[in-house]
Amino acid sequence: MLRRDLLRAGLALGAAAAIPSWIRPASAAPKAKNLLVVFNYGGWDPTYSLDPKSPGGMIDVGKGSIERIGEIPVFTDASRPNVAAFFRAYGSMTCVVNGVQVRSIAHEECIKRMLTGTPSADNPDVAAAAAYELGRELPVPYLVLGSIAMTGAYGAVAGRTGSVNQLRSLVVPNGDYPAPARVGAYASVGATADEEKLVRAYVNASADRQRATRGQRGANQKQLDDFTKSLEREGLLRKFVSENGGFGEFSYTPDLSVQTDIAVKAIERGLSRSIMLGGCLQWDTHNDNTLQEKLHDDLFKNLAKLAKSLEDAKLLDSTTVLVLSEMGRTPKLNVTHGKDHWPVGSAMLFGAGVAGNRVVGATDDKLGALSVDLASGKASHDGKQIQTGNLQAAVLDLVGVDPSKYFPGVEALHAIKA
Repeated sequence: MLRRDLLRAGLALGAAAAIPSWIRPASAAPKAKNLLVVFNYGGWDPTYSLDPKSPGGMIDVGKGSIERIGEIPVFTDASRPNVAAFFRAYGSMTCVVNGVQVRSIAHEECIKRMLTGTPSADNPDVAAAAAYELGRELPVPYLVLGSIAMTGAYGAVAGRTGSVNQLRSLVVPNGDYPAPARVGAYASVGATADEEKLVRAYVNASADRQRATRGQRGANQKQLDDFTKSLEREGLLRKFVSENGGFGEFSYTPDLSVQTDIAVKAIERGLSRSIMLGGCLQWDTHNDNTLQEKLHDDLFKNLAKLAKSLEDAKLLDSTTVLVLSEMGRTPKLNVTHGKDHWPVGSAMLFGAGVAGNRVVGATDDKLGALSVDLASGKASHDGKQIQTGNLQAAVLDLVGVDPSKYFPGVEALHAIKA
């Protein structure tokens, strides 16, 4: 056994005493739900699916027609069969939100507003907030599989996939700097499985000794409990990786279908409470808006797979899925037959706690956001335009988090909640 391994273990034991109280475990509320967020970077065109408009009006629309599936009008066409297929299968548990006022047309600004519900990059996105409030005792409370996430002050509860991140360091410690074949008399500088067991036994014995001498009560007891629980969480993480082949390619897994498989397993096996997915589709169609056809078809194919996988794992009744993009696209085509950025967008939710078979909010015949009653979701002259804060406050409330901590004085869009 190498001195380095013992030193690493000793440092970990000492570091436990420095864990700040705000990242220590908290009991999850009984009504807590898992939250999956599917983020579609670039700015989708909701008129291709969620916010259908009749051809021939003031808005340039793609191929298709308006089809009413249950109580949800959807723009469908043979070029994107998976859109209609999703709503036929899962429309009864799906809520569409139209006319979300983003108040910007810049990607980074819109991402902040849509994910956090605020204009500040210092605030956590809705998935990070839910992970911190409902599951920070889990091995990886907030698992980020996509390329975009905003953790704010909650970086300690997030684990990102990618070439350099917390998960790689824990699971593949020699991944970036492989050990040489031989070092002097040693075959490798890494610890063997038997040596790892000895290190773990040493660490546990040290914790027990500290508990017996100075950790029987108060803050010391709490810190030692936190440390021993962290070892359990680390073991769960390693077990998840060994049983499931990791998190896809560590160089980043942009395929939403692969992310879906990992996400469902992570929730099913108690690894995470919130997961951010997305990143494989580029929706910024400035030069050819017909690309939105395949983008929508591929997205809804993967959403159907996600819903079916959650259903098969008996998780659909305890998991909420939020699907969104940072902005919408202009009503009219530009000179290159594309569409540019638009400060009004749409979102969609399905799964646990969602008011299914419902459309909340609306846009007019120029794609302007209409004022709505936030309780019913119906257009109302006496209502308010839906802001990103109204939407994300409602998502937090839906999954079991008191939104007033993150959105003081903001009225939630209660209409999305069953």
